[in-house]
Amino acid sequence: MFRLLFQMIIIGLCSILFGFAFNTFLIPHQLTSGGVTGIAFFIHHFSHINTGWIILAINIPLFLFGMKYLGKRFVLLTGFAVIVLSFSMKFIPIHAISPDILLSSIIGGALYGIAVGIIIRLGGSTGGTDIISLSLSKKKNIQVGFLNTCMNLLVVGISGLIFGWNITLYTIIAIYVAGRAVDMVYTTQNKLTITIVTEKYEELSEALIRLHARGVTITDAEGAYTHKPKKVLTTVITKFELNETKHTIRTVDPKAFVNITQTLEVMGRFRKN
Repeated sequence: MFRLLFQMIIIGLCSILFGFAFNTFLIPHQLTSGGVTGIAFFIHHFSHINTGWIILAINIPLFLFGMKYLGKRFVLLTGFAVIVLSFSMKFIPIHAISPDILLSSIIGGALYGIAVGIIIRLGGSTGGTDIISLSLSKKKNIQVGFLNTCMNLLVVGISGLIFGWNITLYTIIAIYVAGRAVDMVYTTQNKLTITIVTEKYEELSEALIRLHARGVTITDAEGAYTHKPKKVLTTVITKFELNETKHTIRTVDPKAFVNITQTLEVMGRFRKN
């Protein structure tokens, strides 16, 4: 319960930072982003409805869609993030901090990228295309990155037609900087390999299997210094399962040695959901 409360506090603060970045750096210069946030900005431009309410309205049916494939906890944290984001974009005044559009695109992109990265690291997301891409990737054999790229390119292309390509180039800069910022605080790889050296291999392997229903390989090992027999557990997870996996390892065996590596490709049977 305490951990969930901690997650929601940090996610709430990051959602406010996200709204601050948009209302003070991006929206005043007609800079947008990909996905649902970009669509909300288009609607706001023509109807003057607050972007926060538009984001919330678009995400409500997406939550129902994603509930089946992403789990209740992920949808709960994502829903909380979207609600806080919607209210922050409603109540934070839309006012440019800097008249320099290039500086605003860089700083704004960095701030909202850091916010998104932390939210994902804590087991949630900012909704929108993340929910669509993750759900479709679990239902169909399509890469999440490919789906996100297609949707973002579509939104950026519409932005170019509406606001002109000069503004759109600055939008691309903001999206690129945001992506790099996410990389700084969270891995961008879709799959990760977890290698664990532990003496409590039975309890830990059972806990990991219960957590994600994934296979765990157990290998015999010996400490080079102590010569004590140990076991090495190896499993492959998705990036959205990393936070819960680390928490489980710390709970079962705080002294376990854990190595997390990026996985380029997995061949064979890998359960996506």
